[in-house]
Amino acid sequence: MSDAETKTEQKKFVHNCTKCGQCCEKWQEIPIYIEDLQRWVYDGTLQYAMPFIQLEEIPPIYVRLKLKKPETENDPNPSGCPFYDYNNKICNVYSSMPVHCAAYPLAYNGEKYYLVDMDSPGLGQGKMTSESLSLARKRAKDHFEAVTNSSALLPYIYTLILGEIMRKSQEAMSTLSDEDKEQLEKLLSKSEDKKKEKSSEESLDESSEESLDESTDEIDKDQTDQIDQTEETDKKETT
Repeated sequence: MSDAETKTEQKKFVHNCTKCGQCCEKWQEIPIYIEDLQRWVYDGTLQYAMPFIQLEEIPPIYVRLKLKKPETENDPNPSGCPFYDYNNKICNVYSSMPVHCAAYPLAYNGEKYYLVDMDSPGLGQGKMTSESLSLARKRAKDHFEAVTNSSALLPYIYTLILGEIMRKSQEAMSTLSDEDKEQLEKLLSKSEDKKKEKSSEESLDESSEESLDESTDEIDKDQTDQIDQTEETDKKETT
């Protein structure tokens, strides 16, 4: 890139994180990628991230990984990121933050760079050196590659894992004795019966509520009719 091109791009994109926490607080979940997992394995972050990693299925074949805290009442941290320290306005894994966060707010689509958030407080703050601009561009490209790789590999990995689980289950079943299989079938049958009972109870509750509503409507109608009759009688007597 020539000096003229660099200067032009510096005018277009100037961003320096103010560490105000506003960007982190508005995310209810953080997408993560295979590259994040690989890096976290080596630097020890994975053990802290594991309780919060969720796999989301998006039909028909797409799956993705995300970081998300469990929902709790009276949570003082409005962010969905388990690594964000709300009180101190810092990321607890700042040096190994997810690719998604490191690239923000710059993105790359394989052809050009663009902003994903025009309201980031860091936009227009300070100056961008050629080194910081190059780093921002690299992180945006890394994010694009991570999205591409995970989109291609995660469904395949997910299918392999499911296939392996099914294979292990079949192997385990084949080694069970007839007595063990009979006990397992009884347990599964009991579990299914409990589900049906719960479903029936819920249906009865709904029916009872509907009947109660209908009864209330009938009572209200009777009372209204009685009031109307009383008023009519009063009118006649007055006449």
